[in-house]
Amino acid sequence: MKTSRLRFRHHLAVAFAALAALGLASPAMAYSVYRAVNADATTGAVTWNAANFGVGGNPSTLSFFYFANDAAAQAAFPTRQCFVKVDLPNTVAPVPGNQDLVGNAGIPVGANPADQPLPFPWQIVFDNVPPGHWSIPKAQITTAPANNAASRVAAAGFQALANAIGSGVTIVNGTLGNCGP
Repeated sequence: MKTSRLRFRHHLAVAFAALAALGLASPAMAYSVYRAVNADATTGAVTWNAANFGVGGNPSTLSFFYFANDAAAQAAFPTRQCFVKVDLPNTVAPVPGNQDLVGNAGIPVGANPADQPLPFPWQIVFDNVPPGHWSIPKAQITTAPANNAASRVAAAGFQALANAIGSGVTIVNGTLGNCGP
């Protein structure tokens, strides 16, 4: 009787330890990139426009930065109102050139067809220039030649992702305490 009770307690302790380890491992495994954005100061709703999702540079891309957590992103950009946070499901410890996917084919981009949007998923690339930098090439976002069209598509696409359950995209507070889609 004493032996079976000890075995039961041992198995119970092992089960609890495994569950605790899984609970602790999950958040640590998340690798997220952030984009600082402006929002309506009264409502906290992100301003889903081309100015917040500017595609530019040479080659043209949409930039994001890796931070270990929300607090680190807020500390790096202390004056920004809100952040778009993208969890990268296939990334743990990237090296320059690594890629991951943003969005999934089941979520419509929701952009104006005149801006020639491309469907999800979009490929995001780690170049680490400057440190922590990731970018989505314009050619992943749209077939339109203009950066302003790509910026509008990016805004519409991230709005769709932020409103879709399980998309891996969330809105995080910055200077505003009520940020949301």
